[in-house]
Amino acid sequence: MQPGMRLLFTVLFLATLAKAQADLRNSVTFSGGYSRDVDAICCQTDTAVSLGGTYGYRIWPFLQVEAGVTTALNPVGAFIGSNYNVRPSSRFVWVPFGVRGILPLHSDRIELSVGAGGLYEKFSIAANPPGVAGRQGWGEHFGASAALSLDHGRHFWLGVSPRLFLANTGGPNDRWFVITGDVSFRF
Repeated sequence: MQPGMRLLFTVLFLATLAKAQADLRNSVTFSGGYSRDVDAICCQTDTAVSLGGTYGYRIWPFLQVEAGVTTALNPVGAFIGSNYNVRPSSRFVWVPFGVRGILPLHSDRIELSVGAGGLYEKFSIAANPPGVAGRQGWGEHFGASAALSLDHGRHFWLGVSPRLFLANTGGPNDRWFVITGDVSFRF
């Protein structure tokens, strides 16, 4: 193939990719729900309130890179003994980052997606009860999502996202299931 033809095909290929990208590449998502320790150790409650935020950028129509922050508020229950009753203030902070594959349905107004990637975890506790201490570490996360557009311009979305956070902190290995309702804005 001659160099001029090769250049022409390269330009045509790049032009088709540029047209294939959706106009709304950026998304900001706020989420709220609950989290559950699926590998509970002695003193953690079954559930905790979970809040979070995520930023995503579509690099191709069906692939998005994203990063966010999710928290579980007061996951440690009460420590009750014969001479004490301690209800420590505690929280998990997870920073998931990775990629998400997206399947648009019904004129791009409904989306199903799956994602995976890395995770940074930090657990902090105000008063150190016996056997519980703050910790941090790295791990991975897996998740899925279903979302519905609220407007014809596809700027506002409502969705639900179940996720699994797996962190290895050098002490206990944390395994948390988090499910949230999501509100997203795309621009």
